[in-house]
Amino acid sequence: MASQILRQRLPNDSLWDLLGDMLMPVLELLSPRELHLLSLVSKASRATCEPLLYSSIEWTWLEDRPPPITAFIRTILRRPELAAHVRSVSLLGDSFISYHEGRATIPPRIDIAALDYEEAVKAMELTKVDFALLPMRLSWKDQMSQGAMDTLTTLLLSQLHHVTNLVLGPIFTFETGLLRQLFYAAVFRQADYELPTYQHLRVLRLNFGAKRGRTIYSLRSTDLQPWFYLPAVQEFSLVSSMPISWDEITIQTPTSSLLTILHLTAVEPKHLGQLLSMTPALKKLRYNWYYRSGVHLGRPEEGSVWVNLDDIGLALVYVRETLEELVITGKCSLEEDYEYDFLDFEGTLSRIVDLDCLKILQIPLPFMSGNFDARGAIAEEDMIPRNLECLTITDDVLLEWPWKPEWEDTAVSSALERWLRNLKRVKTELVLHTLVLKEVVKDWSPVMKEELSQICHYYGLDFRVTEF
Repeated sequence: MASQILRQRLPNDSLWDLLGDMLMPVLELLSPRELHLLSLVSKASRATCEPLLYSSIEWTWLEDRPPPITAFIRTILRRPELAAHVRSVSLLGDSFISYHEGRATIPPRIDIAALDYEEAVKAMELTKVDFALLPMRLSWKDQMSQGAMDTLTTLLLSQLHHVTNLVLGPIFTFETGLLRQLFYAAVFRQADYELPTYQHLRVLRLNFGAKRGRTIYSLRSTDLQPWFYLPAVQEFSLVSSMPISWDEITIQTPTSSLLTILHLTAVEPKHLGQLLSMTPALKKLRYNWYYRSGVHLGRPEEGSVWVNLDDIGLALVYVRETLEELVITGKCSLEEDYEYDFLDFEGTLSRIVDLDCLKILQIPLPFMSGNFDARGAIAEEDMIPRNLECLTITDDVLLEWPWKPEWEDTAVSSALERWLRNLKRVKTELVLHTLVLKEVVKDWSPVMKEELSQICHYYGLDFRVTEF
């Protein structure tokens, strides 16, 4: 009798039910481990926690701790409904990569004991993509049996129909033959494939920085092209590698009108136009020009490191009717024992005047002036877009070539003053300027820094020194 009275007094609703609309905000504050433990409480908790548990995959591959990709694949192949929860995939790591010239990188393999090999092979075959057509020393089945990451990454992504964010670090893009084939099939749809359309993929970040040199693992344009044709990507960040072999696509390609933000790193100027031709709706472009010791960017008859500004200007023609923000940076990675040649700028960026929609421009002084001769740095009238509202001038690459004595503090200060004087003359309506100096003022005297500050103030410039 007493037990019946007690049961009548207990509420029928659990704490889980009482949280109501506050349940999801509370669960989103929990760590993955806490969510996992909570999912074991009851069927209701499991059904609620699993979408959060599987919504984001974030793995960093360390030498002593490989990612749990095989166990994860085994789980989603047996319970496909879990793959439908995945929205974000971030696969990072470069601890196996040798960034020294002359040292080969061996693609690492991982233990596949946690993988049901037969089940995994069947899943790959069900995509109907003929991976056997690829010119490989080993078949894709043999590669999978050996734990090749290309096969595992390809299988993983072939099961994710609702992914919105994808990040692949250098160790996951070192071998990409199968992955490339998967996305070519998904984008061009020349057969009745059983693949995701990736219609929800909005943000894409790929780092091919490990594919260096002229080896079987070197970067080719075919590694890059399919990503530009994904139907819904809006923001794309690409770290390329040098040198790159370029092959034109010979089949009819679709055009995405949604890609509006593009970050490009280590793309040679001569290939910039070929990439921008695939971005008809681009609004924001960050182009990180990059040079590292040992890469030949010079003309055959000379030993210079050659920066062709005409190539960059021609490339920008493809986005002249849409581009609103352009950021150009420069970075040199130099080894102490490397025999350096001089940095040679050829041509000009005069074609940026045709960027009718451009409102924000950040650019290193050498790219703007067209050479490294401080005494010849000028601002030409035909280099300032007519609708420009904000101009930021930086000192990128100026002092990363220490054997350029003509770029001492007095020369740079004098060059900037002449440049600003001419700029004020040709673009009087440009009211917002910023001069950002990072390295060039590090060894300057206090007197010279103050002089430069006064020059900037006179011409209405916001002068800032930054460490980034």
